[in-house]
This record gives sequence, C-alpha cells and structure tokens, in this order.
Amino acid sequence: MSDRFQVDLSGMVDLLSRHLYSGPQVFLRELIQNAVDAVTARAEMDDAAPASIRLSTGTDAEGRSVLTVVDTGIGLTAEESAELLATIGRSSKRDPGLGLGRSEFIGQFGIGLLAAFMVADRIEVHSRSARPGAPPIRWEGRADGTFDVTTDALGDVPIGTTVRLVARRDAAHWLAGDTVLGLAREYASLLPVDISVEVPLAGASDRADRDAGEPDAASPTVRRRITVPELPWRAEHRSGTERERALAAYCEETFGFTPLGHIDLELPVAGVSGVAFILPQAVSPGSGQHRVYAKRMLLGPRVDRVLPDWAFFTRAVIDSEALTPTASREQLQDDDLLMSVREALGAQLKSWALGALREPGELARAFLRTHHLALRALAVTDAEMLDLVAEVLPFETSDGAMTLAAAAGRGDIVYTSTTEAYRRVSAVARAQGLVVVNAGYVYDADLLEQLGRRADWHVRELQSSDLVHAFGLPGIARELELAEVVAAARDLLADDDCDVVVRVFAPDAVPAILLRDAEGEHRRDLDRERAASPELWGGLLDAFVDERGARSRTLVLNDASSVARRLLAAPRSPVFAAGLRSIYLSAVMLAGEGLRTAESAALTDALGVLLDASLDASPQEDTQ
Repeated sequence: MSDRFQVDLSGMVDLLSRHLYSGPQVFLRELIQNAVDAVTARAEMDDAAPASIRLSTGTDAEGRSVLTVVDTGIGLTAEESAELLATIGRSSKRDPGLGLGRSEFIGQFGIGLLAAFMVADRIEVHSRSARPGAPPIRWEGRADGTFDVTTDALGDVPIGTTVRLVARRDAAHWLAGDTVLGLAREYASLLPVDISVEVPLAGASDRADRDAGEPDAASPTVRRRITVPELPWRAEHRSGTERERALAAYCEETFGFTPLGHIDLELPVAGVSGVAFILPQAVSPGSGQHRVYAKRMLLGPRVDRVLPDWAFFTRAVIDSEALTPTASREQLQDDDLLMSVREALGAQLKSWALGALREPGELARAFLRTHHLALRALAVTDAEMLDLVAEVLPFETSDGAMTLAAAAGRGDIVYTSTTEAYRRVSAVARAQGLVVVNAGYVYDADLLEQLGRRADWHVRELQSSDLVHAFGLPGIARELELAEVVAAARDLLADDDCDVVVRVFAPDAVPAILLRDAEGEHRRDLDRERAASPELWGGLLDAFVDERGARSRTLVLNDASSVARRLLAAPRSPVFAAGLRSIYLSAVMLAGEGLRTAESAALTDALGVLLDASLDASPQEDTQ
C-alpha cells in the first residue's frame, strides 16, 4: 500500500521551480549534494570506507531518459527513508542518529530529493545502511504524490545509495548525457570526492571526452572524472611562474578571459579562501559578480556582495565553509558574517594594491591604465588609497599627464571641477606656465577636495582671477587708449552678464577666452530661472540672490592677437558689435559649451552683419 508525501507535491514542485530555484537544472546539484553528504557521514564512521559517486545516463525499456546516481555513502534504513525522503524540511543533517559533524554537510536531503520531481516522473532509491544488521531498502516516489518503501532481502548489496530518475516527457533533455556532464562539471568539479559521469560514447561532447575517459568494455560508454584533487589556488607548483600560468589557464577556462594578474584571498577564521582575477578591460561599477562555492559545491556563478562594491575590477572564485546560503543555495545571506568577510577580503585587495601598484612594472602600468576608476572610487573613502592615488595615478593637466604628488612639487595645485572649464583654459594656462589639473572626470573633484582639507596639501579650485592675474598687462598707455572701447564692449555684453578686459597672453592664435566663476555662474542660473518663471519662482529665488556684484563671466581679449587688435581698433558701429558678439560666442564654444537657441540666432545675425560689411567694402567685379 502506498503512502502519500506530507506535502502537496505538485504545489511544492511548482514552488521550487518558479520561486525558489533559478531553474530545473539545480536538480542535479541537489542529488550530488545528497550523495556527497552521505559519503561524508560514512567517512566519519569509517575513514577507510570508499568515497565515490558515479552518474550515468541512458534510456529505459520504454525509451524514456534515465539518470542514475550511485554513491558509497552511509545509506538509509527503511525508517529513515520513509521519514526523510517524504517530509519537506526534515533533514538528516539535523538528526543526531545519522552521523556527526553537521557543519561538514552541504544540503538538506528531503527537499533536495523532491527537487528532482522538477524533471522526473518517478524517483527510485535503492539503499543499504552502514548500520550493522540493517537490510537494504527500496523507496519509490511518483509525481502523483505517492511513495512506497519496501525491504529488499536480495543478496549482498553494497553499502550506499542508488538514485534512479525517470524523466518526464517534457524534461528528457535535462537527463541527456551532455547536459548531465556539463551540469556536473559546473556544480561539482571542486568537490573533494571522486565523482565521475558515464555517458554513451556517441554522446561524449568532444574528442577529449572520448580520449580521456575510461571506456566500458560491456557497453559503448565513456566515464569522465569531473573532480580535481585540490582547489586550483591551493595546488602545489614548482615555481611562482608556473602557478601564475596555471591560475591564468583556470581563469580562461572559468571566466573566459586572460587576467592581468591574480590576488590570493585567504580568511581562515571564516573558512574562506579563493583568488581574485584582475580583468583585462575596464568595466562599469556594480558589475562585480563572483563565482562562490559552499564547502566546494558551486553556490552560484554570479554571486554579488561577497566583495566590496569598489572591487568591480576583479572576478573572484571563493570557497567558504561558514557563510550562510539563501534557501535556494544560489546566493549568500547578507548577514553580519558576510559583511565582516566582505570587509576583510576588501582589506586584502587594498593591501595588494598598496604594495603592487607602487612597484614599477608592466602589471602596475596595465592596472593603472585599465582600472584607474576603481582606484578613484576606493580613494574617495579611504585615506591610504588616497595617498596611493596621489602618488601613482596620472591626472590630466595643462602641462601633460602627471601625478598629483608631482603637481604639488611645483606649488599649489589648481584644478577645474569640469572638463569644459579645463578645456577653456588649458591652452592659455600652458602658455602662461600655470599647471591646471582637470578634475572633471568622475571622483576627481572629490579627491582633490579631500586633499585640500589636509594641512600638508595646498589645493584649490581655479578662479578667474588666477588666469587674469597671470596674463600680461598691455601697459598703462595702451590701457588708456583702449578704455573707451572696453567700456563700450562691456555695455554690449551686459545682458550676457559678461565683463570685458584686455590682456596679453599666448598663444596669439587665440583672440579671446571666456572665464567663469562658480558663484557667478550659480547666480546666472538663478537669474535665468527667475526670468523664465517670474511669478512662480521670482520671490523664492530672490531669497538666494545676494546683492549684484561682479559679473559672472569675463571675456579676456588677447591684445597679442591680430584679430582682437583689429576689433579693438574698429569704430563703434554695428560691425564692431557684430565682431564682438562673434568673438564672445566663439569663446563660449571654445569653452566646451553648447550655444542656446537665442545664442545661435545671435551668432547667425552677427555673421550676417560681418558678411554684408565685407561685401559692401569689396570692389565690384566686372561681370560683362
């Protein structure tokens, strides 16, 4: 007489497949976990006992796909099978009668076996317990929610368990030889147990499988061992160079890229070990997902939160004895232990960076060239890394790429907080011998601001006065000569909130540059908002506007430029106004700003005036 599972089996299978697990493929992981735990439990009773797991695929008499998993583990008695295999959440790992050392076990036997119903219509379990005198048993569960347990008195059955799955018609592909071999390699290749997969010879996935496997003389099959004797990062090698090559090859096989280098990770107090591989190309923040194993069984190939967010320049393989998996055993619980492990592993990555990146060599150069963004992200919150960044990371400056430490050696560090501002002044600053750092890239302004708070650093943001004072004055006589035209120019640009001064600077090919002050630009933006919505915003914005002082912008006309001198010598007329407007808007574009609609129209009008004046002044050609 059949018994029924103590759960709605069809509802449980739907829950497992749709809400708990990422897909049906995890059925094989659950079966292998159960087998490994059984082998572990038997080893605690008898350390000389065999420890192996064999998987094989094929078809039954009705042509249905079949998977068989045979282990040499501790086995089950009739009572244990009836209780553990049919009750969700009832686990052999919590039963003091089934072995010692619960921390060595991976999974939960009951839920793991029932997960196989995601792909199977029928599950058969043949088992003989290692307990003296226990007879072999046969347990059969069916997708209709019923199961049978019988005692098998036949012959001398070896200790261990055989699980046989008969596939559902719509899930036969999950029990195919190549699929089982691939999934077993994915999940179980690092387990400390001899695990092999036997598949039909015709179904061996490649020549290597056929050549390296062990053919079965009785049937055309090949047996492929999938486990390695030691974790790849703990394997012994004859030299450091040989180890680097072996780990690079492992990274290529596992992640599909050749790493710039590797960083060993070891945290014995939490039972964590592994290796982080340095990506050969830059990636965006938030993309640092890693391959994590729990007691050497794959937890997931894309587990996040195991390393700090700033460590996105690596892909890590980590094995843990203590971290807690989620219910699906495909991610880690983000608990206090994981937070402590994440901080400790982050400290190891930081320690590597502080040492390796100060050493001249190709690895340091390649890392800084490729992953400078990750360093910047870490330096924002870490004082030691800020020191390192200032020492080794080149920044864009008006005098070429140099480190902040090198720039500080020349005096105060002056920087622009936007790339547009840097482009506006870099050529002129270079000609004047003024070193300006471009801090317009992500994190850079924050880094320089933090350095500026230190007593031993002299860092400040560039102000218009820095360049104006660095430019040469045209001389008193020339200033008096230009006083009237400069006043006229200031009146013409009053509506643009732009002042006008005349200076002498190199290069002489630049007729003018536009300088801006941060506070003045803020007031300018408020004025625009107030003009656009006077009734809605006027009163509110008035509260933020101080008494009007200096204009927010300064157009610096270059008295060394022939174009600027011709403008300054022109009579005050519509042509002068058009020329000034053209030079001003050209300086706006040179600063990296886009022209607004009104400014584009003004530039078109100004060019039209200049073109008309030029045509009127040109001698007429004889067209006859």
